[in-house]
Formats: sequence, structure tokens, C-alpha cells
Amino acid sequence: MNPNVWTVCFNHHSYDLPIKKISVSTSIAIVDFIHCVSFMHDVAIEANRYMNHNISNAVDIIVTPECRCVTLATQLALMNGCQLVMLRKSLKAYDHPDTAYCSGPCQSLIALKPSQLYLTQDQAAMMKGKRVLVLDDVASTGRTFIALNKLLCQAGIKADFFAIFDEDSVKDPLFAALPSYYFLRTLPVIL
Repeated sequence: MNPNVWTVCFNHHSYDLPIKKISVSTSIAIVDFIHCVSFMHDVAIEANRYMNHNISNAVDIIVTPECRCVTLATQLALMNGCQLVMLRKSLKAYDHPDTAYCSGPCQSLIALKPSQLYLTQDQAAMMKGKRVLVLDDVASTGRTFIALNKLLCQAGIKADFFAIFDEDSVKDPLFAALPSYYFLRTLPVIL
């Protein structure tokens, strides 16, 4: 067994996730759907099965933060015939700051600095009254999902939360307040 990789199996295929040190005492498995298309595709097949069996087979909109998960979210939106909303980490020149909801500071386990997540009023209007699924690749501390939930609640939107991987780590206490949380696999955090 190679101590520098964590092997996962999706759709009858094995994938080696590299183990990377993120601090003096902590290492994690790195999930990369952007540079390994076959991995993303096999995860999408299993995630789609899980979604339709355990969450809902009638998701209207998949929401994802601007991150490595956007390719997977796009594939799942195509598979389910639903819309995709990507929440940006910065406003664009054509977005008016007075017409956007803001998450407040959001810091993931691996980010070097806090970021903000933004939801435009147009995106919020599109989600009103719809079945919304928030998707992220990995839930570590749960802070990204907490920020997303806060942002959606500001806009009056309810959602289910779904991570492909749940890291075996201490979650922020506010994580327990999410309305629903689902995940496919657990990833180790190596101390």
C-alpha cells in the first residue's frame, strides 16, 4: 500500500488520490475533477444514482461554489436535465454590488485566505420555489456549506446539501444546523 495515495473506487474503477501535506501536522487526499475527466465521469454516475435514490429525482437546480467541483456539477445538471448555478467568489464588472447577496467571509480548510461567495438577484429569482441541491466536492470543516446556506437563506431559498467526499475532520458547530446533508464517501485526514 502506497502511503502517498488514497485509493477510491467509483463505478467499478479505482483512482489514486494524492496525499498532500497542508500543515506541519496534517495531510489530506486531493480530489481533482478538472484534470481527471474519467474520475469525474465515474463519480457523476454514482452521485446521480445516489441523488435520485436518496435525495430527490426531481432536482430543478444544482448550485456549486466557484471551485474544482464545477465540472462535476455541470455533468450532473446534464444528466438530470436541470439548471446549474455557480456562485462566484467575486463580482464581475457587469454585476452591480447593490443587487447581489453576499455570504460573508468563507474559509475552507485548504484555502490560503478567506473568500466571499456571491449570489445575484437574478440567480436568486431563478431558484425561488425550486428544488435546489448544493453540491461540493469535499466537506472538510463544513464552512463552505455553512456560508452557502447563509447566502441562500438571505435570499429565501431552501436547499439540500451534498458532498461527494466528507473528510473525517472536526466540523464547525454551525454545520449541524444545515437543513440536510448527504455524502458518498469518507476521506481521511491524516494527522
